[in-house]
Amino acid sequence: MKALKFILYTILGLGGLWMLLGIFAKKEYRIERSTEIDAPRDIVYEQVRLFKNFKNWSPWHVYDPYLKTEIIGTDGEPGALYTWSGNKKVGTGSQKLKSASPERVELEVQFSEWGTSPAYFVLKDNGSTTHVTWTLDMHIPFPWNAFAMLTDVNAFVGRDFADGLKHLKSVCEQIAHPKFRGYVVVETELPTLHYVGVRSVLDTIDIHTYFASQFPALMDLTTEKKLTAAGMPSGLFWQWGEQTDVAAAIPVEENAKLDSVETFSLGGKALMVDYFGPHFQTMEAHLAIDDYMNAKKLQSRLPVVEEYVTDPMEEPDTTLWLTRIIYFVEPKPDSTAADKK
Repeated sequence: MKALKFILYTILGLGGLWMLLGIFAKKEYRIERSTEIDAPRDIVYEQVRLFKNFKNWSPWHVYDPYLKTEIIGTDGEPGALYTWSGNKKVGTGSQKLKSASPERVELEVQFSEWGTSPAYFVLKDNGSTTHVTWTLDMHIPFPWNAFAMLTDVNAFVGRDFADGLKHLKSVCEQIAHPKFRGYVVVETELPTLHYVGVRSVLDTIDIHTYFASQFPALMDLTTEKKLTAAGMPSGLFWQWGEQTDVAAAIPVEENAKLDSVETFSLGGKALMVDYFGPHFQTMEAHLAIDDYMNAKKLQSRLPVVEEYVTDPMEEPDTTLWLTRIIYFVEPKPDSTAADKK
């Protein structure tokens, strides 16, 4: 009997101590993590505003691939509710969208065990990137707050926030800079550039020899005529196949008219890919731009430019040779409109 009383008093004493700890323990914790995303703010905003996009980057979808979710109300509008139910690591709860603007998205998070806590995303333009801060003002009610004393809440929950932001960064940057065949295709506007060059139709296997003989002569000519070089030696391509219509060319600032060479002026909307490797293995990079043009309904304006940025005489490792491939483009004609005529 004495032993039973001792156990009972011990349990009551520990329970009283636990309740006492709960009375004085913290109930409010701020969890905050930030990241820099190489994507426009509107792309990031759509990912954090719309509940349907949470599955793209939320760390809790990784913890439970079978997570059950439901969106109630109009997604993206204040009052919209997102509910979840998952395994023990994820639990159950909901998020309500309180307000949304491109600068700040405010949520009310309901944890089934702990009640509600405010959360928000702050989005700031930082040049071409977006700075994102994700904050949760976490409320842990009595007596659960006593358990919180046994762990580093900021580190424990913050790890999930850091993982979520890492996934968000990856998703947004892929949207902003999609890869085609492993290459990032950059869409830009290029000022008009003038090339002096020698154009010829020749067997494709002879292109390397042709460039090797023409580039030194062209560089000597630009020096002799006191022209200002505006880039590296380039190949201009009008047609590929067994026979290739190509010009060896040097970009210059002046729109010079010379008797011994031709002048080509190129500029406007362009697509660019940076390719590293031997010059004769650029085909996949060209096909990447072709895929991009098909996706964006664009067509090429010839010639296509290959700018040989790396001097092979200075860099013997062919895997480090940089070739910048440039396609000048324009919208494809509307085939539907053409059929109606």
